[in-house]
Amino acid sequence: MFYSVKSGSIWGVEPYIVNIESDIQSGLPNFSMVGMLSSEVRESRERVRSSLKNCGYPLPLGRITVNLSPADKRKEGSGFDLPIAIALLCSMGILDVELFNNTLIVGELGLDGVIKSVRGILPICELAIFQGINNIIMPYDNRNEGFVCGDIQVLPFKSLREIFRFYSDSSFAKSFTDKIKHMEDEFNSNASEELKDSIGDFAEIRGQNTVKRAISIAVAGRHNLLMVGSPGVGKSMLASRITSIMPKMTKEESLEVTGIYSICGMLDGKNIIVNRPFRSPHHTITIAGLVGGGSYPRAGQITLAHRGVLFLDELPEFKENVIDSLRQPLEDKKVIINRINCSFSFPADCLVIGAMNPCKCGYYPDRNRCNCSENEVKKYLSKLSGPFLDRMDISVEVPRVCLEDENNGNNKYDNITSADMVVWVNNAMEMQRKRQGGLYNSELEGKSLREYCYLDSDSEKFMHSAYRKLGMSMRGYNKAIKIARTIADIGKRERITVEDLSEAIAYRMDVRGL
Repeated sequence: MFYSVKSGSIWGVEPYIVNIESDIQSGLPNFSMVGMLSSEVRESRERVRSSLKNCGYPLPLGRITVNLSPADKRKEGSGFDLPIAIALLCSMGILDVELFNNTLIVGELGLDGVIKSVRGILPICELAIFQGINNIIMPYDNRNEGFVCGDIQVLPFKSLREIFRFYSDSSFAKSFTDKIKHMEDEFNSNASEELKDSIGDFAEIRGQNTVKRAISIAVAGRHNLLMVGSPGVGKSMLASRITSIMPKMTKEESLEVTGIYSICGMLDGKNIIVNRPFRSPHHTITIAGLVGGGSYPRAGQITLAHRGVLFLDELPEFKENVIDSLRQPLEDKKVIINRINCSFSFPADCLVIGAMNPCKCGYYPDRNRCNCSENEVKKYLSKLSGPFLDRMDISVEVPRVCLEDENNGNNKYDNITSADMVVWVNNAMEMQRKRQGGLYNSELEGKSLREYCYLDSDSEKFMHSAYRKLGMSMRGYNKAIKIARTIADIGKRERITVEDLSEAIAYRMDVRGL
């Protein structure tokens, strides 16, 4: 008999519906599975066979065929075990397929019939809701991901035996449903009380007020930032606190980020991610690890940093081709990976923060401590290509702090805390929302750039002069104007001034000219 049930899988980072079709006919004993299957899906045949036998429902002797549709998409993961088993039980007449109408099924099976957790449950649940599916059968350990979505009845089971009992014993089904409802209510009441990780405050960092100013501008307008300084001056500490001054994620953003981490199997017991991600990969990372890839493409670190911060410490120590692979994602805010028969798109809308030393030993141009020759300094800095540096909107030097001058009180940015910087960021974002809706200043292009970053005659003359004298590219020219727009927004000024442009150009230094 032929029967079909619904399941779900992930294509890159996008969920899609998979129809599990089973057919049992008389003939020579054979169990075949088709539908462009990966090795772990093909191995599902043996897991399903053993789990059904150990639960008291051995497969009949006959010709068994299981098809996973659509057949033109490669199926990966272990989440098809449970729906295949359910489809076969329906074909064997043990379960009524009508019970699974409007139900999506996902889960991995152990040989004893235990249902194990799988990746990507959250985005699959969201797709089921969008498709109008009312119920989802999933592993018990994934229940919180289902509870996050709401608007769908979550049926988390621990084993196949529990499913048999649920659909054959009405009293057990009622008590089970009541128990799950209580668990969901308890989860929802505690979700808003989830504690955030301790990030730290900028007030804990001595001095570096100019850098804190640059960081505020970078966050306010979503401008990529590069910090240059000697070892131990605080570059990593500054970067680690950037998420503390970024706006809180909306519910939609939290679900989006949580879905990505669910697909990658990196939730680590968290119900929902409320903090903006902060990713800091080691400089030995590969291109596939940074931007994604592989024979079957996976998300890279830049996708895991989506809606948050990607921090690249010791930037010149990364391989040149690895750094240059970021050029397109920095412009498009997404990663496109093409294969012969398909294309994958991964989100990559994050703030990129780089940190580097001015030379191999780290102390140039202090000749009392630096022994690098001029050629060695140039060779070290030349590891970063011009096109990549042009995409780093702001470059700022992180100086060595002089303790005698730290508390002199002459700088208006003294004693800056994260709370102070949040005020500046919120001021700028409020100006951006009123003027250009959901666009950050760094995202302005073409007509919107000319409209929202209008320059009067004096400002335009100043920029034309800077363009000629500094040998700026058109990308650099436009980026300087966008930065100036953010500086003006922090000061709540409607018009960009020459002073704003002058400060913006100061942030556009070429680190290779140190």
